[in-house]
Amino acid sequence: MPGHLFNTEKYSDFVLITFCAGCYLWAIVYIIVLRDVIKKKNADVPIMAVAGNFAWEFYWGLGIFMKTDMGSVLQWAYFIWFFLDCFIVYSTFKYGWKQDVVPSEKKDHIFVTALCILLWGAILYFFIPQYDDHIGAYTGWIVNVNMSMAFVLQKVKQPEFGTNRWVAVLKFLGTGLCTTVVFINLYQNTTLVALCFIFAVLDIIYIYMVFTGPKYNATVKAVPS
Repeated sequence: MPGHLFNTEKYSDFVLITFCAGCYLWAIVYIIVLRDVIKKKNADVPIMAVAGNFAWEFYWGLGIFMKTDMGSVLQWAYFIWFFLDCFIVYSTFKYGWKQDVVPSEKKDHIFVTALCILLWGAILYFFIPQYDDHIGAYTGWIVNVNMSMAFVLQKVKQPEFGTNRWVAVLKFLGTGLCTTVVFINLYQNTTLVALCFIFAVLDIIYIYMVFTGPKYNATVKAVPS
Protein backbone atom coordinates (compact mmCIF):
# COMPACT_ATOMS: atom_id res chain seq x y z
CA MET A 1 0.00 0.00 0.00
CA PRO A 2 1.44 3.40 -1.02
CA GLY A 3 1.10 4.88 2.47
CA HIS A 4 3.09 2.08 4.13
CA LEU A 5 6.88 1.74 4.25
CA PHE A 6 6.79 -1.23 1.86
CA ASN A 7 3.95 -2.74 -0.17
CA THR A 8 4.44 -6.39 0.81
CA GLU A 9 0.98 -7.32 -0.45
CA LYS A 10 1.92 -6.81 -4.09
CA TYR A 11 5.70 -7.21 -4.12
CA SER A 12 7.93 -9.90 -2.63
CA ASP A 13 10.55 -9.11 -0.01
CA PHE A 14 13.29 -9.93 -2.54
CA VAL A 15 11.91 -7.46 -5.09
CA LEU A 16 11.44 -4.71 -2.49
CA ILE A 17 14.94 -5.13 -1.04
CA THR A 18 16.77 -5.29 -4.38
CA PHE A 19 14.74 -2.47 -5.93
CA CYS A 20 15.31 -0.33 -2.85
CA ALA A 21 19.05 -1.08 -2.97
CA GLY A 22 19.17 -0.05 -6.62
CA CYS A 23 17.27 3.17 -5.97
CA TYR A 24 19.48 4.29 -3.11
CA LEU A 25 22.58 3.22 -5.02
CA TRP A 26 21.51 5.73 -7.65
CA ALA A 27 21.32 8.39 -4.93
CA ILE A 28 24.98 7.64 -4.18
CA VAL A 29 25.77 8.07 -7.88
CA TYR A 30 24.16 11.51 -7.81
CA ILE A 31 26.26 12.47 -4.77
CA ILE A 32 29.45 11.32 -6.52
CA VAL A 33 28.50 13.34 -9.60
CA LEU A 34 27.92 16.44 -7.49
CA ARG A 35 31.25 15.94 -5.71
CA ASP A 36 32.95 15.78 -9.10
CA VAL A 37 31.15 18.96 -10.17
CA ILE A 38 32.78 20.77 -7.24
CA LYS A 39 36.22 19.22 -7.88
CA LYS A 40 36.34 19.45 -11.67
CA LYS A 41 33.97 22.37 -12.30
CA ASN A 42 32.41 20.24 -15.00
CA ALA A 43 29.02 18.63 -15.65
CA ASP A 44 29.81 14.96 -16.24
CA VAL A 45 26.26 13.97 -17.14
CA PRO A 46 25.21 14.47 -20.78
CA ILE A 47 22.67 17.24 -21.33
CA MET A 48 20.13 14.87 -22.90
CA ALA A 49 20.46 12.49 -19.93
CA VAL A 50 19.95 15.33 -17.45
CA ALA A 51 16.87 16.52 -19.34
CA GLY A 52 15.17 13.12 -19.41
CA ASN A 53 16.01 12.31 -15.79
CA PHE A 54 14.82 15.64 -14.44
CA ALA A 55 11.55 15.53 -16.39
CA TRP A 56 10.81 12.00 -15.14
CA GLU A 57 11.69 12.88 -11.55
CA PHE A 58 9.47 15.96 -11.70
CA TYR A 59 6.46 13.72 -12.30
CA TRP A 60 7.40 10.77 -10.09
CA GLY A 61 9.81 12.22 -7.52
CA LEU A 62 7.64 14.96 -6.08
CA GLY A 63 4.82 12.51 -5.34
CA ILE A 64 2.24 15.09 -6.47
CA PHE A 65 1.51 14.00 -10.03
CA MET A 66 2.47 10.32 -9.76
CA LYS A 67 3.38 8.11 -6.82
CA THR A 68 4.88 4.62 -6.68
CA ASP A 69 2.78 1.88 -5.11
CA MET A 70 5.84 0.12 -3.67
CA GLY A 71 5.69 2.10 -0.42
CA SER A 72 6.93 5.33 1.11
CA VAL A 73 10.56 4.16 1.41
CA LEU A 74 10.74 3.91 -2.37
CA GLN A 75 8.81 7.16 -2.86
CA TRP A 76 11.42 8.88 -0.70
CA ALA A 77 14.13 7.47 -2.96
CA TYR A 78 12.38 9.03 -5.96
CA PHE A 79 12.19 12.35 -4.11
CA ILE A 80 15.90 12.22 -3.18
CA TRP A 81 16.70 11.72 -6.87
CA PHE A 82 14.69 14.82 -7.73
CA PHE A 83 16.28 16.88 -4.95
CA LEU A 84 19.84 15.94 -5.92
CA ASP A 85 19.07 16.30 -9.61
CA CYS A 86 18.12 19.95 -9.06
CA PHE A 87 21.80 20.63 -8.31
CA ILE A 88 22.91 18.53 -11.28
CA VAL A 89 20.58 20.54 -13.54
CA TYR A 90 22.09 23.75 -12.16
CA SER A 91 25.62 22.46 -12.85
CA THR A 92 24.55 21.53 -16.38
CA PHE A 93 23.33 25.06 -17.06
CA LYS A 94 26.59 26.42 -15.62
CA TYR A 95 29.13 24.00 -17.11
CA GLY A 96 27.25 22.19 -19.88
CA TRP A 97 28.98 24.28 -22.55
CA LYS A 98 32.11 22.20 -21.94
CA GLN A 99 30.34 19.21 -23.50
CA ASP A 100 30.24 20.93 -26.90
CA VAL A 101 33.31 20.25 -29.00
CA VAL A 102 32.34 22.80 -31.65
CA PRO A 103 33.03 26.34 -30.33
CA SER A 104 30.07 27.87 -32.15
CA GLU A 105 27.68 25.55 -30.26
CA LYS A 106 28.89 26.50 -26.77
CA LYS A 107 26.92 29.74 -26.66
CA ASP A 108 23.63 27.90 -27.20
CA HIS A 109 24.00 25.33 -24.42
CA ILE A 110 21.60 27.07 -21.99
CA PHE A 111 18.87 27.28 -24.61
CA VAL A 112 19.47 23.68 -25.70
CA THR A 113 19.39 22.39 -22.11
CA ALA A 114 16.16 24.22 -21.29
CA LEU A 115 14.55 23.08 -24.54
CA CYS A 116 15.48 19.43 -23.92
CA ILE A 117 13.99 19.53 -20.42
CA LEU A 118 10.77 21.09 -21.71
CA LEU A 119 10.48 18.59 -24.57
CA TRP A 120 11.01 15.61 -22.27
CA GLY A 121 8.50 17.10 -19.86
CA ALA A 122 5.92 17.43 -22.63
CA ILE A 123 6.53 13.90 -23.92
CA LEU A 124 6.18 12.35 -20.45
CA TYR A 125 3.13 14.48 -19.67
CA PHE A 126 1.19 12.71 -22.42
CA PHE A 127 2.92 9.32 -22.19
CA ILE A 128 2.79 8.60 -18.45
CA PRO A 129 -1.01 8.65 -17.87
CA GLN A 130 -1.70 6.39 -20.84
CA TYR A 131 1.15 3.90 -20.87
CA ASP A 132 3.10 3.92 -17.59
CA ASP A 133 2.81 1.40 -14.77
CA HIS A 134 2.42 1.88 -11.01
CA ILE A 135 6.13 2.49 -10.32
CA GLY A 136 7.10 4.45 -13.42
CA ALA A 137 9.21 1.59 -14.76
CA TYR A 138 8.17 1.87 -18.42
CA THR A 139 9.01 5.55 -18.76
CA GLY A 140 11.88 5.08 -16.31
CA TRP A 141 13.64 2.59 -18.56
CA ILE A 142 12.93 4.68 -21.65
CA VAL A 143 14.75 7.50 -19.88
CA ASN A 144 17.48 5.07 -18.78
CA VAL A 145 18.12 3.88 -22.33
CA ASN A 146 18.25 7.51 -23.46
CA MET A 147 20.71 8.25 -20.66
CA SER A 148 22.93 5.23 -21.34
CA MET A 149 23.04 6.07 -25.03
CA ALA A 150 23.85 9.72 -24.25
CA PHE A 151 26.78 8.68 -22.02
CA VAL A 152 28.23 6.45 -24.75
CA LEU A 153 27.82 9.04 -27.50
CA GLN A 154 29.32 11.81 -25.34
CA LYS A 155 32.28 9.58 -24.51
CA VAL A 156 32.84 8.90 -28.21
CA LYS A 157 32.61 12.60 -29.01
CA GLN A 158 34.71 13.70 -26.03
CA PRO A 159 37.04 11.01 -24.59
CA GLU A 160 37.93 13.17 -21.56
CA PHE A 161 34.25 13.23 -20.55
CA GLY A 162 33.02 10.93 -17.78
CA THR A 163 36.23 9.54 -16.30
CA ASN A 164 34.83 8.52 -12.89
CA ARG A 165 34.78 4.73 -12.79
CA TRP A 166 32.51 4.65 -9.73
CA VAL A 167 29.79 6.51 -11.61
CA ALA A 168 30.08 4.16 -14.59
CA VAL A 169 29.84 1.00 -12.47
CA LEU A 170 27.35 2.10 -9.82
CA LYS A 171 24.81 3.53 -12.25
CA PHE A 172 24.86 0.18 -14.07
CA LEU A 173 24.44 -1.73 -10.81
CA GLY A 174 21.73 0.65 -9.57
CA THR A 175 19.52 0.19 -12.61
CA GLY A 176 20.49 -3.48 -12.79
CA LEU A 177 19.17 -4.13 -9.29
CA CYS A 178 15.96 -2.28 -10.11
CA THR A 179 15.33 -4.65 -13.01
CA THR A 180 14.26 -7.31 -10.50
CA VAL A 181 10.79 -5.78 -10.36
CA VAL A 182 10.61 -5.84 -14.15
CA PHE A 183 11.53 -9.50 -14.54
CA ILE A 184 9.34 -10.67 -11.64
CA ASN A 185 6.31 -8.32 -11.65
CA LEU A 186 6.28 -6.55 -15.03
CA TYR A 187 7.60 -9.22 -17.39
CA GLN A 188 4.37 -9.09 -19.42
CA ASN A 189 5.55 -5.83 -20.92
CA THR A 190 7.99 -7.26 -23.46
CA THR A 191 9.03 -3.78 -24.63
CA LEU A 192 10.06 -2.92 -21.08
CA VAL A 193 12.04 -6.16 -20.80
CA ALA A 194 13.80 -5.33 -24.08
CA LEU A 195 14.65 -1.85 -22.75
CA CYS A 196 16.27 -3.49 -19.72
CA PHE A 197 18.59 -5.50 -21.96
CA ILE A 198 19.39 -2.50 -24.17
CA PHE A 199 20.31 -0.35 -21.17
CA ALA A 200 22.59 -3.12 -19.87
CA VAL A 201 24.47 -3.46 -23.16
CA LEU A 202 24.96 0.30 -23.45
CA ASP A 203 26.14 0.62 -19.85
CA ILE A 204 28.64 -2.23 -20.25
CA ILE A 205 30.02 -0.48 -23.34
CA TYR A 206 30.30 2.75 -21.35
CA ILE A 207 32.08 1.00 -18.48
CA TYR A 208 34.61 -0.40 -20.94
CA MET A 209 35.13 3.05 -22.46
CA VAL A 210 35.68 4.65 -19.05
CA PHE A 211 38.13 1.99 -17.86
CA THR A 212 40.15 2.14 -21.08
CA GLY A 213 39.92 5.92 -21.57
CA PRO A 214 41.66 8.90 -19.92
CA LYS A 215 42.17 8.61 -16.17
CA TYR A 216 40.16 10.67 -13.69
CA ASN A 217 43.17 12.24 -11.95
CA ALA A 218 44.62 13.45 -15.24
CA THR A 219 41.44 15.32 -16.15
CA VAL A 220 41.20 16.89 -12.68
CA LYS A 221 44.73 18.28 -13.00
CA ALA A 222 43.86 19.67 -16.40
CA VAL A 223 41.04 21.83 -14.98
CA PRO A 224 42.28 25.33 -14.05
CA SER A 225 41.72 26.27 -10.42
